[in-house]
Amino acid sequence: MAIDYTNITLDVAQQAIRAYNNGCYARGIKNPDLDKRARALFAGGLASSEDGIREQVRFIGVDYGGVAGFKKAAEFLVPAIASDIAAVRDRYDATAKSAPPLMQEVVQLDVVAELYAPFVKELHGKRNWLVWAAKFWHFLNPEAFPMLDSRVDGFFRTRGRSQSAEKYVCFCKRFRCFAISHRGWLPDLREADGGLAWRHNKLWDKVCYGIEELARNAG
Repeated sequence: MAIDYTNITLDVAQQAIRAYNNGCYARGIKNPDLDKRARALFAGGLASSEDGIREQVRFIGVDYGGVAGFKKAAEFLVPAIASDIAAVRDRYDATAKSAPPLMQEVVQLDVVAELYAPFVKELHGKRNWLVWAAKFWHFLNPEAFPMLDSRVDGFFRTRGRSQSAEKYVCFCKRFRCFAISHRGWLPDLREADGGLAWRHNKLWDKVCYGIEELARNAG
């Protein structure tokens, strides 16, 4: 039986975190090392220049797996996405930063739709780059925006929905309910993680993502 948010145990969650921390992304880069690179790039928040925003958008899309399997598309779309964000830079930054912590309330649909607009670009039969956007938002405001990717999508059973702002809000609701109902696990999860996760949202993300690592290792 597949492990997801309805049946996972604490022991499996701890194993998943360790699997994430021991796993590698492209070019043999350890997952925690890639996380550090992302945090360093966003240490000052949203970049103040269009060139800086372009670098951040590209890193999340290409290097951080925002468009896994579509890297050429990412390279092509980066300038347009960065230009759209730069055109409303201060509003975009303020909107992302003012979103409430997820454990208090889920971000409003109109806020997600506004932040998502620059990432809605048609190319090669795809139009909505939700994973790219969600990972980008996470590093602007990690308390408010959990990351979404194919593995997390499977864990929360939100696969098959259109890549829309509505889907992200639905995902956030499930993520929040799961995190609140399992918050008693946090001390054990932090111990398993060894202090690498910078926010609880990232700690839960490691659980969701690491499940597939466990399955691969078992196979």
